[in-house]
Formats: sequence, structure tokens, C-alpha cells
Amino acid sequence: MKEVGQIKEPLLGYTQQVALVPVEKIKVIEIQRKPSPSHVRRLTESIRKIGFTTPLVAVMIGGECLVIDGQQRLLAAKELGIKELPCVIIPKNYAHNLMELNVEKQMSLREKSYVALNVYRDFLNEDASISENDPRITDSIEFSYYVTLGIGYERNSKLFGSAFEPILSKVDSFLALPLSEAEVKRQGRAELILEADEVAKRAVERVREIGIDHPFVFKEIVSFCNPLKRKRKVEQGFEEVFAELKKSLQGIVERPEGFRLKEPVP
Repeated sequence: MKEVGQIKEPLLGYTQQVALVPVEKIKVIEIQRKPSPSHVRRLTESIRKIGFTTPLVAVMIGGECLVIDGQQRLLAAKELGIKELPCVIIPKNYAHNLMELNVEKQMSLREKSYVALNVYRDFLNEDASISENDPRITDSIEFSYYVTLGIGYERNSKLFGSAFEPILSKVDSFLALPLSEAEVKRQGRAELILEADEVAKRAVERVREIGIDHPFVFKEIVSFCNPLKRKRKVEQGFEEVFAELKKSLQGIVERPEGFRLKEPVP
């Protein structure tokens, strides 16, 4: 890596390093969205006509230049055989926020969860004694349940996370525990979501057997069994809510006609 200059960030005042980095020395963040082939093709044509005009944004971690904004520009440059690229190197603490925001395109819930989990583990590896509700973490991760879902997606990439999001938004919050303890708690919460997901899949199968089938049936069943419904004030804890949800979903498995009639599960 060859430093060619420095920039003073105009709002917050920290120093950004500008460097030329060999392409083979540039990595992307561990959990990254799949690139868009069509977007990469457009970037390739743009670079072919006017050159590489927008530097990558990266952070130095463990001696590696880790790109946190510009994965698709990197791929386009590789297509054209470019050997080194300009990078703006920012301090690691600001990288947390940029990984969470990742401005190139709107992320899906799964992608947001993966990125949030990556940021979470970065903090965990830095200092496991930090409280999970520390402002440094809450400012870097939009919602705590993204971390829980990220763990769930790691265990089962086919988890239907968005069906559970309305429940999670009410019962999952940042914990007043050291990260070392909070992470274990989140592992357990992810397991509860996965268990509910499996029962919901069986409920979908049973409901389809009685002739109800459409693209949103999974979400509709989970919504129907949601123990919180329209409650504004939630008094139950995470474990209690998911135990009730799982019980209601099991009720649909055993008596799918109750869903057709929209009858509450006893």
C-alpha cells in the first residue's frame, strides 16, 4: 500500500488516509451482499469510458485493506484488469457505522442482519466487557433484533425472518449485559426463533392441505398466532412471547381448520 495523501474530514475533523492499494491486497467485509451483475457491467462500461473516479472506502484490520463501501466498483476494476486502486482509509471506529449503513443500495432484512452481526462481533472481539447497550453499539446497530436474526440466518439461511420482525421489534432490545454474556443470550433467542420457524413451516403444510395457499400464507399464519397482536405495551419477556407463539403455531398444526375459521387457538 502506498500512501499518497491525507484528508481532514470536514464535519467530524478526523484524518482520512488516501492510498493506492494493489487489487490483490484488497478484501471485502466478511459478510457482504451479493453483487448485482448488471450494476457491475454498468460500472465496467463507465470506468472504461471515463476511468476509475470514485475511490473505495476501506479500513485497515489485521494488516488487510478491508473494503466497506465499493465492492461492486472493485469487481468492475478487476474485470478491466486494473492492478491498483485508490482507497480512502477511515478509522476503524467509523467503519462500524458505514458497514451498518452501506449506502450503495437498499439491503434486505437478511443482509442488514448479517452486517449488524458482523459489526456486533467486531465490538465483541475488541472488548467483550462492553455493555451491549453502550452508545457505541446502539449508535452502530439500528435494531438489536438484527443481531439475533443474523445468528438465526447463519444457522439456517432459509429462516423466514421477516415474518417474525413485528414480534421482535417489540420484545428484543439491547441488553444491559457485557457482550460476552449478551452474545450467549442472543444465541438462545435465535434458537427460539428457529424453533418457531420450524413449527410455522409445519403449520403452512397443514393449512395447504385444507386448500389455503398463497405467497403470503407463512406471514399470515405467524401474524394470526402472534400473541402480542395490537398490544402497545408488552409485559412478557422474549422467552415467554415465543413460547406462546410456538404453542399457537402448534395448534394450527393440530387443527388447521381453526385458521380457516380464524378461530383463536386454545
